[in-house]
Amino acid sequence: MTMNNAIRLRGSRVAGRFFPETRPALKAAVGGALDRTAVAGRVVLAVPRAVIAPHAGYDFCGDLIAAAWQATHAARPARIAVLSPSHAHEFAGIAVPAGHDVIALPGLKMRIDRAACIMLRKARLVVAEDAAFAEEHGIDTQLPFARTLHGAVPLVPLVVGRADPAAVARVIDAFAALPGDTLFVLSSDLSHHLPEADAQRRDLLTAARIETGQGADLTGQDACGATIIAGFLASAAGAGTRAVRLGRFTSAKTTGLGDSVVGYGAWGFYPPGADCLNDALRAELVTTVEAALASRLRRGSAPAVRVDSYPVPLRTVAASFVTLSVGGRLRGCIGSVQPRRPLISDVVDNAIRAGFGDDRFSPLTEAELRDTTVSISVLSRPQPFPATSRDALLERMVPGETGLILQEGAQRAIFLPTVWESLPDPAQFVAALKRKAGMEPDHWSPALRAHAFRTEHFSRPAG
Repeated sequence: MTMNNAIRLRGSRVAGRFFPETRPALKAAVGGALDRTAVAGRVVLAVPRAVIAPHAGYDFCGDLIAAAWQATHAARPARIAVLSPSHAHEFAGIAVPAGHDVIALPGLKMRIDRAACIMLRKARLVVAEDAAFAEEHGIDTQLPFARTLHGAVPLVPLVVGRADPAAVARVIDAFAALPGDTLFVLSSDLSHHLPEADAQRRDLLTAARIETGQGADLTGQDACGATIIAGFLASAAGAGTRAVRLGRFTSAKTTGLGDSVVGYGAWGFYPPGADCLNDALRAELVTTVEAALASRLRRGSAPAVRVDSYPVPLRTVAASFVTLSVGGRLRGCIGSVQPRRPLISDVVDNAIRAGFGDDRFSPLTEAELRDTTVSISVLSRPQPFPATSRDALLERMVPGETGLILQEGAQRAIFLPTVWESLPDPAQFVAALKRKAGMEPDHWSPALRAHAFRTEHFSRPAG
């Protein structure tokens, strides 16, 4: 650390190990990775609240780091909070730097948001622990991408030592008190030092837990940043966010060696109900549904879905509803409430059941297929929607946006946000949902449970 006109600098000790140590080489490495991921990294339309980015050497996972950062290209944050597990320094709590204001890497400098660090320290949410940053590659590997895409936006580096997810969640939610938006970068690799086949199995399970919000089930064997990921998912900022997978592979992709590999993955976390999928991804879903329906009609079975042949975001574990209509009339609607399989698989299965297994309708015919409109709704994770009375529930509803699940005992029903088109009044909406569940329209009970969700909805007529 050096003094320079009262600006306290920390140089990076991991330059030359995790990324190039000269300015031209670092610029070329970052630029090349961003160029290679420019298309794939921008297939998601919305601006994420957070991303998961790996932090190994650029030779191993530079393109996945780039994919995560590409997802943030349209963000205009007031600050960037990078959270990394501590790899080289043992300590209790969550650390911010106190002895340096700027981080210097080859050819670039990153300014620290000192006011944010002071706020967190005054709230006793973090500790000052400069030693935690001296060798921390989980922070430094992210910075060249931050500077390239977000210029002079200040940084809040946070290293997580012995802390639980609740402590991380409190830190994340403390940023809500600050002016402007905070972009959260959750720095984490996946499994470590397993044979390739075992790593793939474990990382797929980890991916499913991340995408279904099961952060509490993650361990350090699943991801070195498990506590950080779990903390974000437990925070108010992370509640109900929709995870989209941006990429995943292991170090075997680079080394060609599968005896002992490290897993890497990239994800974005988006606001509930955000329009995430670009036109190409939406078209691929609808086209696949149409082909599956045609195959079911003509061959008696839908084709097997080869998940790995589809774009990575469509492999995200997510819940969907598929609605089929002919001539403006409902012809079938089936869906999933909880995410439990890849989105592409969920959509195809729900489409087949909507066309041939909805008890309200006879099976779809060949003649109808030509005039069928396919509508798809991708659900955010349902979140508890606490209300102490009927009026309190109605006040929290957002017409046109809120999807609702009501349940009491074995009685349960769900309305998608599209139902608002025919029931625009919240009182009508809730009363009709209660009737669907087998309850009286004015029924209220302390045992009644409500969960809310949002959807990304799109449709396309056949042909």
